[in-house]
Parts: sequence; structure tokens; C-alpha cells
Amino acid sequence: WAKKGQVIKEASGDFYETIVDHTFFFEPVSCEVTNALGSTNISRTVDVYFGPRMATEPQSLLVDLGSDAVFNCAWTGNPSLTIVWMKRGSGVVLSNENKLTLKSVRQEDAGKYVCRAVVPRVGAGEREVTLTVNGPPIISSTQTQHALHGQKGQIKCFIRSTPPPDRIAWSWKENVLESGTSGRYTVETVSTDEGVISTLTISNIVRADFQTIYNCTAWNSFGSDTEIIRLKEQGTEMKSGAGMHAESVPMAVIIGVAVGAGVAFLVLMATIVAFCCARSQR
Repeated sequence: WAKKGQVIKEASGDFYETIVDHTFFFEPVSCEVTNALGSTNISRTVDVYFGPRMATEPQSLLVDLGSDAVFNCAWTGNPSLTIVWMKRGSGVVLSNENKLTLKSVRQEDAGKYVCRAVVPRVGAGEREVTLTVNGPPIISSTQTQHALHGQKGQIKCFIRSTPPPDRIAWSWKENVLESGTSGRYTVETVSTDEGVISTLTISNIVRADFQTIYNCTAWNSFGSDTEIIRLKEQGTEMKSGAGMHAESVPMAVIIGVAVGAGVAFLVLMATIVAFCCARSQR
């Protein structure tokens, strides 16, 4: 007895019993019988059902903006399997082939991609890869941020950039500050797993700070991006709401008094009419 041409030492009788795995589907088992007149050899593979097994491991990619991205992912399984490519977090099927091709990638194409294989009624498997896209920085920050008058305030600028930004600068009026402290202003930059956060801290905020437009700009070798941010005094919405409530109170009082006076007048008139009718009957 032999498997894939290798003699099975523990098998020597006219039958061979073993626990099979997926290799028996690809590697034939052969039986050779010999006597004085010659030999005969037959071989068979075993129709083993098994879930998906990775044949070609997909690799993560780093590509430039506008280039094509090609992922390869191959599985084996029995019975025949189905392959599905999807972007993580999306239910859209991008491909049912071993290969996934993304044409002229955009920055929003960056993320996690999943190659999933399913053998019906047997099992499933998946592999995840990452697509990273080189391109200009992308700034995403709240365009209106809040602070208290007379207190220390902060304006934050969140930057996603591959490659990382070469330079980040804050500008307002005639001022430009990339890092460190200048007067009442301090700039600090921190890197996170999601990107870079640049913070402009303003000490002892004055009224003029709420009238100023702040620009956060980031550069890398592929370009730049700018976000305009305004600072608003915290609590102004609550004050305006309270003022409207205060103004509405006198109106409610006036309406209440008017209704009460009307009811009293009707009661008085009814009393007079009843009194007059009683006298006329006498």
C-alpha cells in the first residue's frame, strides 16, 4: 500500500483502514499485488468532504491614489466551494472569483477586505486584508467648536493621511503656528491608530476669539487639505432659550387675566338678567 507514492508501512494486508483527512482527496492511495508472474497496481482517491482550506494567502496592499489594486485568494474544498469578496462593513459582493481587482482606487476605497469561502453544509473560512491608499491628507473636524469666555479653550483638527503629514499648521488673522507656544496660543500634535490630532489651545479666551476664523492645514507629498473652524461661546444657546421663555411668561399672564375677566363679566350679566326677570314677575 502507498499514498502519493510513499509506502504505508503499517498496511500490509488485503485491506487498508485509516481515518481520512483532506489529503486523501488529492493524494491517491495505491495497492500493488505481486506474484511470480508479475504485479498489478491500482490507485484511487477518496471523495472526502472537507471545509475550505487556504491555497493562496491574500496579501495586504499599499497603492497610490488612482492605481489599480489586485488581491488574490485561493481556497480548496469538497464539494465545490463558493468564493465571495466584500469590503468589511459592507454587504456588497465585489467578486466571486479568486481575484479581486479594484480599478483606479480612491481614498475611500481604503479599508479592510474579506475573502470568504463556503462549502455548502460542510464549513466556511475567511481571510482579511488591508488596502492602504497613498493620497493627500483628509481633514475631518467639527466646523463649529465651543469654549467658555475667560477660560481655556481647545480647537481640534483630525487628519487622516497616508503617508503621514509632513506639516500641520494653524493660521488665524496674521498668525501661523505649527507647534509650541506663542502668546495665548499653543499647538500640540498627537498620532493615533486612526490618524493625527492637532490641537490649538487658547488661554483666557476673549470675545474677539469668537469672531475669528481658524484654519487647520495639513500637507504630505501627495497634496494638502484645509478645514475652516469657528469658535462659539458655550452656553449661548441656553441663554437665548431662557430669554424666549422669559418673554413668553407675561403673554401667558395677559391671556389668563383676559379670560378670567371675560368669565366674570358673563357671570355678572347673567345675575343682572335673572334679577330683572324676578322683579318683573312680581
